[in-house]
Amino acid sequence: MAAVTLRHVAAAALLCLLTIPAQAQLSRLVMPGKTVEAHADIESQCGACHSGNSEAVQNSLCLDCHTDVSDDISGELGFHGRFESAVRNDCVNCHSDHLGRDADIVGLNGGTFSHRFSDFPLDGSHASAPCGACHTPGDSHRSASTACVDCHRDDDAHRDGLGQVCADCHESTVWSSVRFDHTEFGFNLVGGHDDVVCQDCHRDFEFDNAPKSCNGCHAVDDVHAGNKGTNCGSCHSVNAWSGISFNHFAETGFALTAGHNGLACEACHSQPDYKDAESSCVSCHAPDDHHQGRNGTTCDDCHSTVTWPDYEFDHSETGFDLDGRHADVTCTGCHREERADQAPTDCIGCHQADDVHAGQLTDGCGNCHEAADWAAPLAFDHDLSTFPLIGLHATTACGACHESQRFHDAGNVCIDCHTEDDPHEGSLGETCSSCHNANDWAVWSFNHNTQTDFPLTGSHATTDCGGCHGDSNVALSATPVDCVSCHRRDDPHNGEFGPRCDQCHTTGEFAERRR
Repeated sequence: MAAVTLRHVAAAALLCLLTIPAQAQLSRLVMPGKTVEAHADIESQCGACHSGNSEAVQNSLCLDCHTDVSDDISGELGFHGRFESAVRNDCVNCHSDHLGRDADIVGLNGGTFSHRFSDFPLDGSHASAPCGACHTPGDSHRSASTACVDCHRDDDAHRDGLGQVCADCHESTVWSSVRFDHTEFGFNLVGGHDDVVCQDCHRDFEFDNAPKSCNGCHAVDDVHAGNKGTNCGSCHSVNAWSGISFNHFAETGFALTAGHNGLACEACHSQPDYKDAESSCVSCHAPDDHHQGRNGTTCDDCHSTVTWPDYEFDHSETGFDLDGRHADVTCTGCHREERADQAPTDCIGCHQADDVHAGQLTDGCGNCHEAADWAAPLAFDHDLSTFPLIGLHATTACGACHESQRFHDAGNVCIDCHTEDDPHEGSLGETCSSCHNANDWAVWSFNHNTQTDFPLTGSHATTDCGGCHGDSNVALSATPVDCVSCHRRDDPHNGEFGPRCDQCHTTGEFAERRR
């Protein structure tokens, strides 16, 4: 045992004394075999792949050179990034070196390799394709392209006009089987378009140049020769070119109802482009307008599209309801002017000839008369007039004051009706109500103190009216107010002291005198 140890020590000492080139020669002597051809250029550089006895360091040395594998592992891409054993184990577990120049240390078995651990899983026809169809012999497998066009360029009928992402339309099962969602390009294939082959619209394989307008494909089918524009879809349906579908209301704002619905287009549209027709009734029905334009151009205010002679009109929309006898009057009974909107809306406008009041009661005939019957008994509140009826006036017949229906001809002062009853013969003016009242003409009240300039005091207050005014009612206003006019006979001075008896005498007693 001691001898063996001594030999080992001697060999180690000898190795330490050797020069570096000599160490390299020794490394070759202890190397287990030649490296593979790919590592031949670094065969003498043991430290490029080996670091003592640390396998972890050795593994990192492999990845320092094979950066593409390192990137796959960190990015979880390719076989080394997807296959769990390749990620977890060291490189040397699968790839041994020093097996000779011609050794295959990759160890790939095309028959057992699962492409699902690559960046290009095989499905459809790809699954049965031989490896050499995509992988060129002599090149690394990872260098094979995953772009469809790199393998199918000769199959590309579009001549690269639609880009290189063939899988957008083609399937891996059969190259000629096309999968394409036309709605993604803003043109849904519905109706008759759904059964059309691609080449009917796409005349070349550069599909981006296909027209999207109807006229782009159907110009040859346009019997209007372009007169109706290029928006064929406004009238024609995608279900069948010969079928016409046109929403007249949605497109023009003019609904074709009733009688209009069955008309041929040319009945209103005389020009081939259909742009000449107007939407006003009178533009077509001027010859049918027996109003001769007097009622304007909006015929549909009264007439309907069902039949021209029939009409219906809600007169309440004008602010003048037709009630009572008005409901039976013909239109021309009130509308005598050239235009319907010029007909009067006040009573007197139509009933002036019937106005027995000669315009005295203004134009508000409806204040008294009713629309049901013009001559019906009237209801009139005299209290709302300038002459309220009180006392005996309330029971007096209208004709007693109003000799005719020109009611304003009747006066509104007492004397206008009571001239014959006036015993004063007008000497006291026309305001009989100053003394008399409406309850009874013979009943009167008069305050001499407030209604005259001669207050009755003393003996005057008890003196009979005739004592001063005599027996005549006519002379009431002419009665003198100076003392001597009544008391001349009582004047013992025979007028020597003038007519102002009240300077000495009082109204209490004439014989009394002031002190």
